Amino acid sequence: MRAGVAATLHEVRIRPRPGPHCPSGQVRTRSTCRNPQFPLAAGPPVALASAPMQTTATPPGLREISAVRGGPGRRFGAFTVLADDRRVRIGHDLDDDEVSEALIPTMSRDLLATGVLHTVDEFHRAVTALVTCRDGSWDECWSAYYQSSISALSRGDCPFSPVHDRAVAEMSGDSAVEIGCCFGFLSLRLAREGVRTVAVDLDPSVLGLLRSCAPADGPLPSPVCLDARTTPLAAGTADTVYLVHVLEHLGDREGWDMVREALRLARRRVVIAVPFEPVAVRQYGHVRTFDIPTLAALADRIVSLCRSWSPGVRTRVDEHHGGWLVVDK
Repeated sequence: MRAGVAATLHEVRIRPRPGPHCPSGQVRTRSTCRNPQFPLAAGPPVALASAPMQTTATPPGLREISAVRGGPGRRFGAFTVLADDRRVRIGHDLDDDEVSEALIPTMSRDLLATGVLHTVDEFHRAVTALVTCRDGSWDECWSAYYQSSISALSRGDCPFSPVHDRAVAEMSGDSAVEIGCCFGFLSLRLAREGVRTVAVDLDPSVLGLLRSCAPADGPLPSPVCLDARTTPLAAGTADTVYLVHVLEHLGDREGWDMVREALRLARRRVVIAVPFEPVAVRQYGHVRTFDIPTLAALADRIVSLCRSWSPGVRTRVDEHHGGWLVVDK
């Protein structure tokens, strides 16, 4: 699962809030990345999420998902639940700082695996309900989630903590692009380590949260919304390009297109990380599985592709809280 809430908050029915730069609530289109040190090649404009996000009404045909502090209901692990065919109300007694990325595995165990939530969409909306179930505005709730998640990741309380540690250790050079950044926690970590970072995702909603709600007490990555299989970023844009827990969400053809693009963008290194699962976890939006032989085959395919223009390419494949494929050009 991509840094917590699987695929996208686009499926959680959130949209840009109208504001001075986005009066209609639509995502504006810009032709340049925020960081001028990352050039754009000629191509289509890059859409940036330039406004904060907020929820909209539950669409027809979907169960309403809400969260409250305390409340009666049947106990499911850390939560109480009242549910029928029209709505699900989730009760909890969590402290504010417990609502973070570290809570995602608990939600998956207690609410998804037990059948309380029926679909990935309901799971995404349940996360949003829990994040915003506190005193404060929409922005304040998500800002608190970012702060709590960054703290939990740094303490090692999240399943992704060792993945991020390894990813940072693989950084080569002083500039990076993270493809499929989701909420951008890895990109934030890289930026705070002094790496000039571009955070790329197809979903403007999560990038809007990254821009408006991430802590501003240190360097920030530059969020760019685009299809990472065919980016307008120039070749050799960054020293290191990351694909961390992304390929499991894509079929073989789409995933290979993204790997090819990562190779084009990277001057020095491409870092690929995937989970090892016996079966694809559909609740997280995963569509295929990986193991060491699968990654080794992908490494061979990369070497064959690069042979004509980068004959010295080297690859490493190993296991560390999932699988890793590192390509040095």
